[in-house]
Amino acid sequence: MTLQIVGFILVIALLGWAIWAVFFRTPGASIIPGGEAELQVTGLPDISEGPSGRVVEEEGPGRPSTLVPEPETEPAGPDRVAAGGRTLVQAITRTRAEFNSLSNSGNFNYYNSSDERFYTVGPDGKSILLSDEVFRSVDSVAWSHEGDSAVIEFPDGANIYYNFETGERATLPRQAKEFSFSPEDSQLAYEYIGEAEDDRYIVTSSANGQGRALIEPLGRESHNVKVDWSPNSQVVATYREPTSSQGEEVFFIGFNDENFLSLQTNGIGFEGMWSPTSKQVLYSVYSDSTNYTPVLHIAGAQGDNIGLGNRALRIQTWPDKCTFESEEIVYCAVPQFLDEGAGIFREMTNSVPDTIYKIDLINNISSVIAFPESESRSSFTIESMDVSEDGRELYFTDRVTGKIHKMQLR
Repeated sequence: MTLQIVGFILVIALLGWAIWAVFFRTPGASIIPGGEAELQVTGLPDISEGPSGRVVEEEGPGRPSTLVPEPETEPAGPDRVAAGGRTLVQAITRTRAEFNSLSNSGNFNYYNSSDERFYTVGPDGKSILLSDEVFRSVDSVAWSHEGDSAVIEFPDGANIYYNFETGERATLPRQAKEFSFSPEDSQLAYEYIGEAEDDRYIVTSSANGQGRALIEPLGRESHNVKVDWSPNSQVVATYREPTSSQGEEVFFIGFNDENFLSLQTNGIGFEGMWSPTSKQVLYSVYSDSTNYTPVLHIAGAQGDNIGLGNRALRIQTWPDKCTFESEEIVYCAVPQFLDEGAGIFREMTNSVPDTIYKIDLINNISSVIAFPESESRSSFTIESMDVSEDGRELYFTDRVTGKIHKMQLR
């Protein structure tokens, strides 16, 4: 009986201690009977609200990670010097600069159809009248290399030679077309297209039309001939003759019935451009293997080197969208895409934006140097290009606005 009473008392005592430990014990005290221990606080510090960011580890072992706000950066603008990306360009003419040409003086001459006068403009963008005379509805212009004279063609077929420094004017034959000045500007070459086939010739004369000489009969082949006086004065024109559906033979026409070597192309639709010294010809052709889109080629074009090193540059554009800096470097405006048949129907590319490439002819390397843009336009369709004599600036004419633009190369 006594043991039962003692056991009952112990049970009551243990139950009482348990109730105290669970409901009345001071927080932080050890729940181990008969002992106490200090509270060990662990865990991460509070994180306040703030901008999103990236996790950065603080220095020192065991230190917690904290959030550091990302700096807010604005999108990068276009480069001011061509470096392979978006590149800022600026217009140096306020109006359309029609029939423009870079003269040996470094200025551009052009026709303003709004007031029907001719102007010259330098890299600084200052346009100056070349003459007070008004020229109504000019249809085409062939400029001399010095830029002081030109052959001006009109829609009614009239052709005149005009010297802007002296005011000299001379009437040229209505049957004449496709004019080209000699390197020293003292002579002209052109096609004379009479009504009869035996009255069609490549002709040379003095700049004002005097002293005509018949160079080569044309017959029915005018559409296959391009009059283009070479810089070395050895060639006056080129003639292309189809040899198959996949190629043409290009003949170089001299002044004295020379028997120059010919150039065989791997495509049709030959369009060419002389290098600065006439040692090379840059040309484009197309074929079914290129989906009838133009592909640039380069080949020797002087004496025994005609056709030497003939090779494709793997660039799809036309030579009149290119310019030589030297015999080794060419810049070209290349359409960002070309549909099948663009080589035949070039008008398909009238609104296609261009990318500017630099072609190293020595190492056969082509690289993008610029996606041109201005403050008001994000892209350009380029008609023609020129490079300054020192190679520091590239100029191009925009098809949409007709303005001349300038871009820094270095």
